[in-house]
Amino acid sequence: MSLDLFETVFKETFVLNDKRKRVGNYSLGRVIGRGAFGTVRLGTHLLSGENAAVKVVPKKSILQKDKARRRFARELHALKQMDHPNIVCLKEWMETERNFYLVLTYINGDTLKHYLNDVKRLSENEARRYINQMTSALNYMHSQNFLHRDIKLENTVLQSGGKVFIVDFGLSVDVSFLENPNMCGSPTYMAPEILLKHGITLSADIWSLGICLCYLVTGCHPYHMSFKDNYATLYFKILQGSTLPNFLSEECRDLIQRMLSVDPYNRISTEEILAHAWLERIIS
Repeated sequence: MSLDLFETVFKETFVLNDKRKRVGNYSLGRVIGRGAFGTVRLGTHLLSGENAAVKVVPKKSILQKDKARRRFARELHALKQMDHPNIVCLKEWMETERNFYLVLTYINGDTLKHYLNDVKRLSENEARRYINQMTSALNYMHSQNFLHRDIKLENTVLQSGGKVFIVDFGLSVDVSFLENPNMCGSPTYMAPEILLKHGITLSADIWSLGICLCYLVTGCHPYHMSFKDNYATLYFKILQGSTLPNFLSEECRDLIQRMLSVDPYNRISTEEILAHAWLERIIS
């Protein structure tokens, strides 16, 4: 997304008032999250009373930093294209003299990472329900030619009732415009081809999803990686391989192994995951 388009999008939605507790048609309440560039506040629509998550991004935090500006522009561009029940929805966007505002779906829940920290590991049936939804969201993203590039448990929010949402599109990119891709994402979720700087395809998201699945059903990273490991160490651990525990079903082990194929061209696709025998055994 070019800077010109970035500026044009917000020029159409300029809001004169920049009161601390209100923007546009939303009153702003407590802080419900913090990100790299700003805060997320609970918003309430003044007419409908509907809640929303309002991301408040101070202009000074991004406009003078090229990398930050590009990341914010990518997030806005991607969110505008998304329309899926398991992807956070961008309702509207606004600009004042001081801030940019993204009005997003309010999700009353916590990340899968926090949930897993509490329960240690999930039953295969519970994990199936979450992986099925995450795969459906990825399948939609990929059909729109978008690569998320940061799929992880920390970027998946679990709502009461068992619905999950993929969030944080700051690293997402339209693969049609992906030239000389930089290494980005969360290192312990990175596909090996990214660690080697061998280019990137949509299947990189599948690798990250496979790491998520392994975490959910075992409580551990399949390659026992640490955020302290450098890229060479991470790749060496992948080459050493992993042994999945015997308490997992044969279908679950097969799916994880196919998602974590070191060769991206042999990696299972989102369509194949959705048709896999393991996901066919979902029990509501």
